[in-house]
Amino acid sequence: MSDRGASPSVESVAETAEDTAEARAEARAELAALVALEEGLAVALRATDPERALAALALRPELSRLRGRIASISGDGFRLSALLVARLRFERLVQGSDEASAWFDRDPAGFAAAFRRYHAEVPASALFPADEAELFLRWCDGAADS
Repeated sequence: MSDRGASPSVESVAETAEDTAEARAEARAELAALVALEEGLAVALRATDPERALAALALRPELSRLRGRIASISGDGFRLSALLVARLRFERLVQGSDEASAWFDRDPAGFAAAFRRYHAEVPASALFPADEAELFLRWCDGAADS
């Protein structure tokens, strides 16, 4: 006689529920670690020394499960990525703001120093030149207040 129509035992249902709860908890922990990694990488890409920031990121306890993945990131590649992020932000800024472009033409060293501080302090979130210009203007207004 086949057990096809038999109902599962209470014990097997409880085991399945326990396994499912453990799997969900593991998935939530993995997702939290990946979110923390993504946020940390975004900060490290804006750091003065991106490679050192990447190394520090690997030491964060909440990222212990991802240390192997972090270690597999090429230092040279990460540094190059950071330069590209800065370059794209710079280009968006000078394309989106006549004032920033004029400041760069008038005082390249002064503008570059201000841009480096802005880039390190303000998360990259603008997609378009006008948005980058607005972020920079707000940052300049805040920097002037402090």
